[in-house]
Amino acid sequence: MYVVVVGGGQTGSKLAKRLADRGHNLVIIEKDERRAHELAAELDVLVIHGSGADVDVLKDAGADKADVLVAVTQADEVNLMACELAKKMGVPRVIARVNDEKHVRMFEELGVDVAVSLISAAVVMFEKAVAGPGVYGLLGIGGGRGEVVEVTVGQNSKAAGRKLKDLNVPKDCTLAMICRGDELIPPRGETEIKVGDMVTIVGKTGAVMKIVRVLRGKGH
Repeated sequence: MYVVVVGGGQTGSKLAKRLADRGHNLVIIEKDERRAHELAAELDVLVIHGSGADVDVLKDAGADKADVLVAVTQADEVNLMACELAKKMGVPRVIARVNDEKHVRMFEELGVDVAVSLISAAVVMFEKAVAGPGVYGLLGIGGGRGEVVEVTVGQNSKAAGRKLKDLNVPKDCTLAMICRGDELIPPRGETEIKVGDMVTIVGKTGAVMKIVRVLRGKGH
């Protein structure tokens, strides 16, 4: 996979390192010249000095051939422009960091595939931490109206040993995946839930938390 990362700050550099370690081809665009040199020395990836809001810089980065563009600068206008240009260049998947909560709708209206609001994501994670062990908030979606959460099925969960079709899953959420040891299991009606299963849930916040409580069980 070929990935263009716009912004070589803390988020961009860490993301780039992880993607590179997983064998993806990528290029970082960084407007600060000194930082661009630092990144080139630190990471074994191509670093281009320039603005991600400049179409010529994006072309130099090969954005027209990219599978994904991720815009993670601290300036929403740069992220928005980079995403808009990437869409016009035909990049199939465009992901943006949204620094100001008020701008989420603008990114969604532009057709950005995933707009990650750091504030929402952090709030969701803190909320899950308060909710107790075994629950991990992965991502706020739909401008904070929904979320993706992982929950571990607890020892005394009423769901343990039951088939998915027999669980009263709220209609505003869905069980997306079950991780059992090293195995990934797509949930079906006949799938039996077992203690220790890590279940990924997607949906509206209230509905997600209802099924989280059932899967986690009491006593946590």
